[in-house]
Amino acid sequence: MAITTYAELQAAAANWLVRGDLTARVAEFIDLAEARLNRVLRARLAETEVAMSATVGVRMIPLPAAFAEPLALWLVSGGERQPLRFAEPRLMAVSSTPGRPCAWGIDGGNLAFERPCDAAYGLVLRMLTKFSLSDTAPTNSLLTDHPDAYLFATLCEAAPFLRDADLAGAYEARLDRAIAEINAKDARARAPRTLVPDTPRRAAATFDITRGY
Repeated sequence: MAITTYAELQAAAANWLVRGDLTARVAEFIDLAEARLNRVLRARLAETEVAMSATVGVRMIPLPAAFAEPLALWLVSGGERQPLRFAEPRLMAVSSTPGRPCAWGIDGGNLAFERPCDAAYGLVLRMLTKFSLSDTAPTNSLLTDHPDAYLFATLCEAAPFLRDADLAGAYEARLDRAIAEINAKDARARAPRTLVPDTPRRAAATFDITRGY
């Protein structure tokens, strides 16, 4: 069966588990699986950008609900993005004088600047989002592109109830392979490469063949 939605993932996990007494706990297993996947995956498909606004006289902005990890922050001025420097909040020299922020960090559930903002600056935060399926959010990019990772992460969380070490080990192996392949694919997508036009390559191959090498 296809696994493209939260309901289909629940049904697939129940089919693999076979035991009817575990069916009612599948949603719990998915929650635990997502907690694990959010810790181990930093996939490009989880990246997104969120527009934010500073508040005059305040140096903190609450983070978006789906926030997992920060990647970059820009201040938008005159239609152009200007990158701000990331700094650990505990190492940040905080000023009480309002002004244009130059540095930022993550302080608890907030995005924090080194000073209160003197204007309602527009900002763009690039971040990793949490994978979190529900009845109201039935799909996401990870489930669409890598349903096997979701399924086997779910089965791994159910494995302790099965009391079958061999089966649990097989689920862990499948999950580890899926995660490794996702990370490898992501690394390839990020790696710099030179794209060679196809036509010259074919011409070069023809040239070599006509000369016997």
